[in-house]
Amino acid sequence: MNVIATTRPGALAVPPGPRLALILSAVIFAFYCWYVYSGAGEALYEWTKTWAPYSVRQYLGMSKRFLWQYGHVVFLFGLLVLSRYIFLSDRSLPLSGKVMDFAVRYSSVVFLCHFPILFFLAAVTPYNKDSVIQQIALLGTTLALCIAMGQICFAVKPAFDRWQRSLLAWADRRFPRSDRVETATVPLKITRSHSEFLNYVKVLAMFCVVLGHFSFNRLSTIHIPGFDGAAPRFAVPAFFMISGYFLMMSIDRSRSGPMALSIKRGFSLYYVIVPALVMTIILDRFGIPANPQLYDFQDYYTLDTLQKPYAPWEIGAAFTSSLAYMNSSWWFAFLGVQGDHGGMRAFSNDPYWFMCYLIPFSILLIAGRLLHGPARWIAYVLWLVIYGIPILLLTPLFLSGSLAYVIHKRWGVPSSE
Repeated sequence: MNVIATTRPGALAVPPGPRLALILSAVIFAFYCWYVYSGAGEALYEWTKTWAPYSVRQYLGMSKRFLWQYGHVVFLFGLLVLSRYIFLSDRSLPLSGKVMDFAVRYSSVVFLCHFPILFFLAAVTPYNKDSVIQQIALLGTTLALCIAMGQICFAVKPAFDRWQRSLLAWADRRFPRSDRVETATVPLKITRSHSEFLNYVKVLAMFCVVLGHFSFNRLSTIHIPGFDGAAPRFAVPAFFMISGYFLMMSIDRSRSGPMALSIKRGFSLYYVIVPALVMTIILDRFGIPANPQLYDFQDYYTLDTLQKPYAPWEIGAAFTSSLAYMNSSWWFAFLGVQGDHGGMRAFSNDPYWFMCYLIPFSILLIAGRLLHGPARWIAYVLWLVIYGIPILLLTPLFLSGSLAYVIHKRWGVPSSE
């Protein structure tokens, strides 16, 4: 196949062809493997600990490891940019099929439900973490129950969709898209193979998160290379980057205003989030009394910000805060409501911290793209007052994905002659 560059006026230089993109990706991946297994990321993290005492760093919440994450972004950004020039076909990838479609469909449900189920099962059963058979059974049962939860979530989804459409219609009427926003811009056309590849990376990252939490030394004695009681460190940056990429595409394609897009972004997973939070409250009600030591350790997370069992007002406060994606707001630090990860807890649903970074980042990007003049700066100030400075340390993980989209849009693609 002869490859020539097809670019728009004002586009960047000639993009790489598939062969060159593949070679460059292999080189970057080799260096990335060195970075992961050399311990350079851990060294960067330990170095940041010398910048300030823990009494100060504790207020950073999950942003404490920002420099460690940046190391991953350096390599993942290059791989993300080059991936477009490898996956140029509109045909499905060889791995496509019912199994992969099933994994993509249930990835959000598994991500948001697996953690409280894992701990509940280990707490209320005579679970022996030294038994390989029981460990495999624990993981398998957790995944099966997540899929069962998915059935509940998909059953209630139509009701949430109706509420979302009503909110979006109201937002579009009251806060229409500004005439100053370009409407003649041609959105990026993403190929089917590239779209599937990015979704598969998200599924892989999700599965690694589940395995990482399963590898906690309180749950398992199985040693999985690359898992140190947490997900491999590529998972969180990859989630953020791909989310930033697809949000930038949504902004480009949508004709809705900033309020409608923000509502759509925050409301889109409520059909999973609401059942997951309710499930977590119920499971914690029985799991924590059955084995409180399992739920209370400093290495990874703590429930010290909530009583055990939860008081009614705590259930209301934590549930409301979680639905508003405010669990990582710096106001909780000011009020002295925070655990090792900072902020309010979504009960024992530890991975939910990710959503309380992702949605604020999304609102920040939407405001930056769709608002202009004083309105944009007012939105920035309000965002900063509500969410605070600490979570900004992880913003580059998300915005790097948006930057990759801009590069793809301006750089064009090679095509056959």
